[in-house]
Amino acid sequence: MPQVISGPMLTAGLRAEFADMYKTTYKGVADRLGKVMQLGLQSDKLTEIYGYYESAPYPRLWKRGDEISEKGFGSRQFSVSNYDWGRKVLWHKNDRADDQTRTLYDQARQAGANWATLPERIFFQILTGAADADLLPAVPLAPDGVALYSGAARFGVAAGNVVAGSGVATAAAIQTDFYAAMQRFLQFQDTEGQPLLQPEIIDGGAVLVFGAGNLEVFQKAFLQRTVEAASLGSAPSNIILDSAFKVELWPTQRIADNDWFCFLKESPKKAIFQQLRQPLEVHEKTMDTSDSAASTKEEYIQWDSREGYGVVIPYGTVQVNN
Repeated sequence: MPQVISGPMLTAGLRAEFADMYKTTYKGVADRLGKVMQLGLQSDKLTEIYGYYESAPYPRLWKRGDEISEKGFGSRQFSVSNYDWGRKVLWHKNDRADDQTRTLYDQARQAGANWATLPERIFFQILTGAADADLLPAVPLAPDGVALYSGAARFGVAAGNVVAGSGVATAAAIQTDFYAAMQRFLQFQDTEGQPLLQPEIIDGGAVLVFGAGNLEVFQKAFLQRTVEAASLGSAPSNIILDSAFKVELWPTQRIADNDWFCFLKESPKKAIFQQLRQPLEVHEKTMDTSDSAASTKEEYIQWDSREGYGVVIPYGTVQVNN
């Protein structure tokens, strides 16, 4: 079994000031992710089945002498299964005793702290449609049978929730695409052909998720008070700042291309969600508690959880496809 490689840490006199080099903290991960993803829905079975009704009918003229008009509405269901997630860290008892920094055990426990990144990693797997053997075996589809983002007809719009981008070479191009995304939200229709999102939902602000390599141009587009202009000597004010529209930027290395994604903060439902069947559990084995450890001096600590991830009707997010 693969063990912690402790050889370099056993040298007598080794100093421990930098022993926590790779010990990271994830404070605020849930707060940030919670703006674009529904976390912690409770689950009590292997597979959860969700259902929802389509839009109810709207009022219609009732002429005198006519019977009142009738119209029903449909419903749909979809399911999300839970998976087991786990990790074990082993070490030799002698190495823990001889570790001059006395940090082997603390660093091993960092694997448990890393659980905080699991929803985020899966969020980006679904967002980008990526295959990852460590995460979901398949990227889930939305209840309407297509991916999270689709450029086919959806929500009453021919191009669905994908906007053809203008590139990321300039702040002006990004601003243009941002307004195209906002307009797309305003064009969305419910299943009765009526406006799906009220203006106050859109006015509630947006989170923009994009590749870290484009940080500078996004900050210019949304944070710089004046913007570049083609005419010499022209430096108009930033229209987005002037409008007081609330934009939150989320640069990340988890997006490697120039696509970016817009999420409405006040969307009634988050497009991606987590369901929790079993919260994170931790189990430790030493020579005193394990026959295997007693015979090999291999101690370990392990964690596991059961949780699933799904996609609902994604009217609260738009992809800008570059």
